Amino acid sequence: MKFKDVPKDFRLCTNAKCPWRKTCLRQLAMQVLPDSEEQILAVNPNLTAHPEATADGACNCPFYRENRPVTYARGFTQMEERMTVSQFRSYRAMFLSVYSRSSFYDRRNGSIPLPPTEQALIRRMLSDIGFTIDDPFDRYEEHFNWND
Repeated sequence: MKFKDVPKDFRLCTNAKCPWRKTCLRQLAMQVLPDSEEQILAVNPNLTAHPEATADGACNCPFYRENRPVTYARGFTQMEERMTVSQFRSYRAMFLSVYSRSSFYDRRNGSIPLPPTEQALIRRMLSDIGFTIDDPFDRYEEHFNWND
């Protein structure tokens, strides 16, 4: 990981003794912090002082971000070409009830990557209007999940 890849608004973790420090994006970003950075955003150290494991051994820290790449989708223009006019109107109305018009077009055209949660929402909307397609998205890419 390089610090230049860390989003500017991403909060770092200063708990160097955390048992999940080797797999948490917040701690890994802290470890590559250059000396030239005068100020950083950090999570409250009092809230990360004693992270514990859940019954299944997972981290229960509310700030934990695993350093595993996640598959993001981009665009859904090809799917719309296969919809009937009625299906498209219903789908667009459902989408606009959740997102703004500009967000719809940014996501539709692939300007904004769609995390797994948004992919699931779109698939559910398609199911609700009775539209079936194996792969509704134009392309996929992998990134760290900095924000979800």
